[in-house]
Amino acid sequence: MYLRIIAAVFLIVLGGMRCGNAFEDSIVAVVNDELITAKDVQAYLHTTFVNLKAQGVPEQKIQEIMDDLKTNGLSKLIEDRLILSRANKAGLEVRPQLVDQRLDEILKNYPSENVFLEALAANGSSITELRQRLLEQLKIKYIIDHEVKDKIAVNPQEVTDFYLANPALFQTKDKVFVESIFIGKKSDPAAARIKIEEAETRIKNGGDFIDVAKAYSELPSIGAVERGQLKPEIEDTFFKLPQGGVSAVTEVEDGFYLFKITAYKPAKLAELKDVKDQITERIYQKKFKEKFTGWLNDLKKNAYLEIKK
Repeated sequence: MYLRIIAAVFLIVLGGMRCGNAFEDSIVAVVNDELITAKDVQAYLHTTFVNLKAQGVPEQKIQEIMDDLKTNGLSKLIEDRLILSRANKAGLEVRPQLVDQRLDEILKNYPSENVFLEALAANGSSITELRQRLLEQLKIKYIIDHEVKDKIAVNPQEVTDFYLANPALFQTKDKVFVESIFIGKKSDPAAARIKIEEAETRIKNGGDFIDVAKAYSELPSIGAVERGQLKPEIEDTFFKLPQGGVSAVTEVEDGFYLFKITAYKPAKLAELKDVKDQITERIYQKKFKEKFTGWLNDLKKNAYLEIKK
């Protein structure tokens, strides 16, 4: 219910931003003794966007984050304020050198400092605003590390138990290693077929597959393939071949193939030693999500929160 109210208020905020300064100064939430206005929400969206751009986050990822903030932005802002309040209450301070270090890491994504500053200005921000956001991010990170992450442990027995209880997750698939020759149909499928059959004849007459591929193929060899990675009409061909076997000409939508299977690895259950780090991380992330949610809920329960209608 709490999140639904927040989402509704945030949509009202977005819709009302066109109404000018009066609406921007309107209070949308109260967190302890701190007021959050529509303008604060706007600024939060903007600084988040600028920070992501400055850090060189891919455009698609930025779009995903900003799309999420369209419905969860006010909720996230409130959570950030609560966590920052907890960090300040705990007396947590961040050395300026750590902010400088983080800023230097961001600068490496740009050809020069001038280009970086111009990019900030183009997005309506400044180095001072970015430093403040980085400072807040570090405070949030450190208080979460101290009060949540540092209290999480994954013991070896948990890893073993998860491995034994979920064998399907660690079953490898059949894998073949494939040398291939490809001739594209382009505008003349008949000519392409003649050419691939010439290559096939040379191999049947004792020619080395790799040498023939160098002479004829228009694409590099396919290489290692797990079952399910390619189209069925291709996989059905070479998964039936014995090791060292060469296929007949195989037609696909845009051309013709010849395949040679150089090695075959059957499906098997991965050994625990090979997946223990993966399992540990999986269990850790589950524990972190649960513990962080509980910790954040406690912050909310012990805070004064009011969402203005």
